[in-house]
Amino acid sequence: MPGRPWTLLPTPGAERHQGGSAPFSRLYGSRKRVGTDVFFMQKEEERMKKRALSLLMAFIMVVGLLPTTVFAADDATEPTGITDAAGLAKIADNPSGSYVLKNDIGSESKPVTEAIAGTFTGTFDGAGHTITLKITGHNSGLFKKIGEKGTVKNVITEGSVGKTTNNTVGGIAASCDGTIEKCWNKATIQGKKVVGGIVGTTGTYKNGGATDIEAVITDCYNTGLITTAKSGMMNIGGIVGTSTNTALTNCVNMGNIDTTTALRGGIAGASAASRDKITNCYWLNTSCEGGKEIGTSFKSTELKTVAGKLGSSWTTEKGTLVLKFGSTEPSVSVTASPASLQMVNSVSQPTSTLTVEAKNMDTAGATVEWSVEPEGIVELNDTGDAFQKIATAAAPGTATIKATVKAQDGTEIESNTASIVVRPCFTTVEIEPAAPSVTVAAGQTVQAVVSVFQNTGSYDPADDARLGYKWYWYQDVTDKHEIEGETGRTCTIPTEFPGATGSLYLYVEVYDNGRPAQNAAGETLLGHAPLPYGDDALLAFDKAALTLEKLGVSSTTITEDTKLNLPSEGENGSRITWESSDSSVIDPMTGKVTLPAEGEQKVTLTANLTLNDSTGKLPREFTIKSKTAQAVDADKETLEKAAKSLSTLHPRFGKDSNVQTMVETRLANAGFSGVGVKFISAEPTGATAVQAASAISSIGNITYFYDDPNKTINERTQWFDTYKAYFTLTCGSETQENVAVPVTVYWDVNKVCRVMTEEVLDRVTLPELTEGNLNLPTAVEGKQWTKIVWTSSDPGIISNGGVVTRSAIDRQTVLTAGFTFQRTNDVTGNEQPIVLYKVFEVTVKGNADAADRAALYQQKLDDALAAPGLKDFVTGEELMAENGVYTTSNDIQFPTTRDLKIDGKYTPVVITSSDPGVIEAPTTPNSARVWAYRPLPGEAAKTVTLTMKILDRPNGPQTGEDASGLPVLAEKTVTVSVRPLTQTEIDAEVALMERVKVNYWDGIRNANTDQNNVTTDLHAFVEYTQAGEWIYRNAEMTGSGIVPVPLDNWYDQQIWRLFRSSNADVVAHENLLVTRQEESKAVTVTSYLSSETLGRYAEKYPQNADFQKLYQQPVTVDLVVTGTQYAQGNNEGRVQAAKRALAVRPTVTVSFSLSGRGMGFAESDLKYAEGSTVYDVFSDLLAEHGYTCKRRGSYIAAITSNSGVTLEEFDEGKNSGWMYRVNGELVGRYMSAQGLEDGDRIELYFTSDWTSEPGAEGWQKPGKIETIVNADGSVTKIETKSDGTVIETTTWRDGSTLTAETSPNGRVETVEKRADGTTVETVESASGGITASVSVPKSVGSTRVDIPVSKPTGSMVAVIVHPDGTEEIVKGSVVTETGVALRAEGNVRLKIIDNAKSFNDMADHWAKDAVEFASSRELFNGVGNDAFGPDRSMTRGMVSTVLARLAGADTAGGETWYAKGTVWAVENGISDGTAPEQPVTREQLAAMLYRYAGSPAVSGELGFDDADSISAWARDAVRWCVDNGILNGVGGNRMTPQDLARRGQVAAMLMRFLQATV
Repeated sequence: MPGRPWTLLPTPGAERHQGGSAPFSRLYGSRKRVGTDVFFMQKEEERMKKRALSLLMAFIMVVGLLPTTVFAADDATEPTGITDAAGLAKIADNPSGSYVLKNDIGSESKPVTEAIAGTFTGTFDGAGHTITLKITGHNSGLFKKIGEKGTVKNVITEGSVGKTTNNTVGGIAASCDGTIEKCWNKATIQGKKVVGGIVGTTGTYKNGGATDIEAVITDCYNTGLITTAKSGMMNIGGIVGTSTNTALTNCVNMGNIDTTTALRGGIAGASAASRDKITNCYWLNTSCEGGKEIGTSFKSTELKTVAGKLGSSWTTEKGTLVLKFGSTEPSVSVTASPASLQMVNSVSQPTSTLTVEAKNMDTAGATVEWSVEPEGIVELNDTGDAFQKIATAAAPGTATIKATVKAQDGTEIESNTASIVVRPCFTTVEIEPAAPSVTVAAGQTVQAVVSVFQNTGSYDPADDARLGYKWYWYQDVTDKHEIEGETGRTCTIPTEFPGATGSLYLYVEVYDNGRPAQNAAGETLLGHAPLPYGDDALLAFDKAALTLEKLGVSSTTITEDTKLNLPSEGENGSRITWESSDSSVIDPMTGKVTLPAEGEQKVTLTANLTLNDSTGKLPREFTIKSKTAQAVDADKETLEKAAKSLSTLHPRFGKDSNVQTMVETRLANAGFSGVGVKFISAEPTGATAVQAASAISSIGNITYFYDDPNKTINERTQWFDTYKAYFTLTCGSETQENVAVPVTVYWDVNKVCRVMTEEVLDRVTLPELTEGNLNLPTAVEGKQWTKIVWTSSDPGIISNGGVVTRSAIDRQTVLTAGFTFQRTNDVTGNEQPIVLYKVFEVTVKGNADAADRAALYQQKLDDALAAPGLKDFVTGEELMAENGVYTTSNDIQFPTTRDLKIDGKYTPVVITSSDPGVIEAPTTPNSARVWAYRPLPGEAAKTVTLTMKILDRPNGPQTGEDASGLPVLAEKTVTVSVRPLTQTEIDAEVALMERVKVNYWDGIRNANTDQNNVTTDLHAFVEYTQAGEWIYRNAEMTGSGIVPVPLDNWYDQQIWRLFRSSNADVVAHENLLVTRQEESKAVTVTSYLSSETLGRYAEKYPQNADFQKLYQQPVTVDLVVTGTQYAQGNNEGRVQAAKRALAVRPTVTVSFSLSGRGMGFAESDLKYAEGSTVYDVFSDLLAEHGYTCKRRGSYIAAITSNSGVTLEEFDEGKNSGWMYRVNGELVGRYMSAQGLEDGDRIELYFTSDWTSEPGAEGWQKPGKIETIVNADGSVTKIETKSDGTVIETTTWRDGSTLTAETSPNGRVETVEKRADGTTVETVESASGGITASVSVPKSVGSTRVDIPVSKPTGSMVAVIVHPDGTEEIVKGSVVTETGVALRAEGNVRLKIIDNAKSFNDMADHWAKDAVEFASSRELFNGVGNDAFGPDRSMTRGMVSTVLARLAGADTAGGETWYAKGTVWAVENGISDGTAPEQPVTREQLAAMLYRYAGSPAVSGELGFDDADSISAWARDAVRWCVDNGILNGVGGNRMTPQDLARRGQVAAMLMRFLQATV
């Protein structure tokens, strides 16, 4: 088709649109514009057609002479497509053209290296594609410059731009006078001056002349790191470096700005405030701390709020902000026609039609979910079309209608909103003065105030443009005079009224859209007001001038003795006299005001005005308040503010137990500590009212949510419950009742873990030995509510996907299955994920092959004893030998198998001592600690020879093997001198013990200030230091203080261990959590205390009185837990209750009887303290009557009378044994778990057949054994005993066994016996305390052990409890789905604790779990202000320090905080120690972890697209980290090895590292 050469002319009247003009042919051909553009097109075509005939002949003559390419451009109505870097470069040849990207351009290995040169004045549409850059030099960016008519949009940049020596740098452009819209920079930006994430500099300003150019930056987003030079830098911004003349709208920066210059800003580094128009722009508060406040900063927890303010181009995905591109995204529009409704005085109200238009989505079978906010303004009715509704006016206001389009399966696709304004029925119109006028009179300005019927919404008639007004004055209403020129809501009254002789009136008529407005009764809306003029007007002015300010007060409520200013003459000459309704309160002669003694007094003060023949009165009522009345008002105001401060409560399982306590705490934290709180009741709301699965008791105690997770969405609509809790608040003498506070109750984590274990974890098994690939399930069939993710400790043996790699020898790896509950409801950020772990040790079969390795291992031993060498076990400092002799005052840490870089299973390590009485060596292989006992004061130092040997066991551990008979590969001896004790040290420790005993309350009080007014949880301490500091986290212990140690008989009871409460229903054993009762309760807390350093000497020297003072010293404190009925402000009632509780401990009266063949006794009227148990009564009476018993815990197996008769379980048959009843009913729990209540009747008796006992029908039959053959060949037997105890024993083919005994009181004992002789005995008490005893034979060496925990959390760690009671956190312990795993050797006593730390910036961060893991092991600290800073960069020195802490090195002290960590890293070959303050990159971090792991062998190639960019020295390390799941790619199959590693990333890699290497 021949071209139309005239269409190459520019369109007449077409102006610059978003930075550029367009040829007419392009506009016309593409039909992209409407309105005036189409008009111009039509006119231009008509004009050109008239010229066509006259030009036709000349055109035909010329056309044959022109090449065909002349017309090619004319037919090209689409922009030029760009597909590669060469196409980008050619843009400079035609900078005014129109271009569109057809695909992504560039990669990490082949980036675009040159900016688009020149000044670009055309249109560039990236179409949502990505360009990867690596551009340097001054004026760097994708474009060097965007001119005034240029537009760049819809493009993403990655890679890097600039160097720290470059000036004027930006991700999209170096400078811009045109338009940049919807662009996203992810590239790292580097520069020195004028540096921005999007653009370096924008706009032109030349003294306000015609040459000024305003740049436009809209919907742009930077997430790239911005770094600068160390000096001379200036004007560094997240979006723009220097903004000279810019309209900057809807832009966001979340990229870190790594610079120290003050000339930096989250949005702009410098801005011309008088010219720039910066609106709706936001920057992440941590990205530019201390930067300029240009734009609005926000927290990471506010992402959704920010996205909502930015519009439809923005959204949030996976916890971060996302800029959307292109028109292919599904979209929904909602229109309301009409958008405004006027209510009428009728049953039938006007309607509007709502229509939904869905774009870019499949609507087949789709539905629309409609909602209205707020409710009640319009009512929606069906039309038969899912995409249309009829809205009927119901109440005044503005209604926002949301339509959500959902797919056929219920999945939400997209939503949008429309608004309808409902205008009410008018009632009256009043005429009032309009400021600055103060009265309605001649010459004043007045306004018409329209009132409406039941206007509860946001409608304001004053803003209604449909309303019009006409103003008149009249003497006779039948003869109105229109006031010319006054047609608005306000009117200036004239001063002349021709022909007027008497009273005048002002008159206004209101029109609605040109028609007379009517009220609900159909009457025309008219307003009248008297119109004073002449003397009446002057008198009105004087009356209006008598304002409160004129009288000398600001309010008609007076609260202080004062004197009113009562003028006698008005400003216009009127005479004023005053009258008072109570002259004793307000004296009309002097104006003196006297406050009443009590209450308040209302007084009317009247001004009488006279001017010539005109008179007037101005009465005004004053309220005079006494001081007592004012105090009451203050209390009321406090209560109102306190009530308004209470938002929804989100109790957290394991932390919050009572809603009243939660409200008290919240009010106290908000500054309302004087406000008392009393819980009244709670009622379920919403779906909870129909199917509640939780409860809030009558005193506010919370029963957490639980329902069968197997239910479908049809059976349960929500997996949480909601309530409205009601409280009475008191302040002083004032009370506010029925204060409603919403409560959301989430899952009972214990119950969820139990059902997950029974229905999911227990069904997942793996073989112990394999030669082929494993099938690792991601879910159990029918249990999709739990997701399974697998992690291998060594992917080189078995990958995370179950792929097996065999080698010459048998190799063992650990597969960890993480089970995540899928029905949590973390919609508000308050419910934590529920995750369990299960560990499988799997051996991959291979062919063993041994060789002579003696020389190699001798070198390893020599190297390890040189570095890290021997260390002081308490201080962590390295011991230095003088003349070949080491000197110590503490236990010694030898190099571990990890330090030696050997596998203790095949090459075990043993240590022997020449004098075990001075230095005791471990009895099991692979133990690295030796215990030193210092000589007594006055004795000489003692010297001991210690020998460290590496043995050869090429085939691994064998059953019954004696390690002493194994060949020695390498050995070395060291000589150690042990310093004697001094009496000064002992005396100081005794004094420290006395201080702890005196100040015991301070150690446990937590936020409570008065031990007779405990209202919140207490806090169990772990150490009191020499510096007088209470320590609450094991990782912070100094190792040389006073610590709580196990109480007597704790192991038998397993209810308490370090802290015992006299009433566990009020103050829990161990963790000392407080559960308030309605009445105040007195409680005694007891502990034993020992010295960490000298306590163990008490057993070695039992006759030494000083040592005895430092071992198991009892200490108690009496306290009162305040009852919930005593509000915070009710101090008098509380104090009296506390005195009563302490003076008379509540008691209960019970009776007890024991009966059996040949024995028995009975006692009545027995008095016991509240909180006592049945076992307490039994123990006391058994001793009193001379009886003895054989028991397991508090389970009674046999009783022997004072005459020698014994009755034992099974004596009278398989179902015989001891049982007990309370008040005639069998109790299914141990006696130590059964609390006493007043009037209890306790019967302990021997039965020959418990199955026939009333109440035992539902119990399992005794002796019932269920046998299960597992898939791996192991056999599990489950036995249920008569007392309800369940014993589950699993036996494997190699003879290993695992026995778990669960008691009715919740106590669980687990015994694992392995074929190699290793035993692990674990006890989890009913109160949650967990302890374990591990015994590993010498022949085994270091081995992995798993401590079972019923409720594992990511912050749980294992703690070694040494024989002297001192404790040591195991930094390398990891949490599994069933407990905590660690490596152990020899005989070890352990306990499991939760060492969680809280950071306020981790709630929604992807690295939350990893940070919790690392911080609980004290590997990381926060950055201050309770923040962790997960997205901050991390220096090489920081990483060295973290790894040093992990290895147990002391990093405290030194010239800098990282000095010791760096020295350790150099000595251990982790780092070369250079540039410790430089940020660490991803490949550097991988190398440091790889070296820490011993630089294991690797093979294969990395499959990342940018693998060639990995430095040669880091390739093996990166490959090893990737193979072990420690390091992952960043998306797009890229590794980005030179990118900086953030603190959150480092924490994640450390967690994965430990999980892979434990």
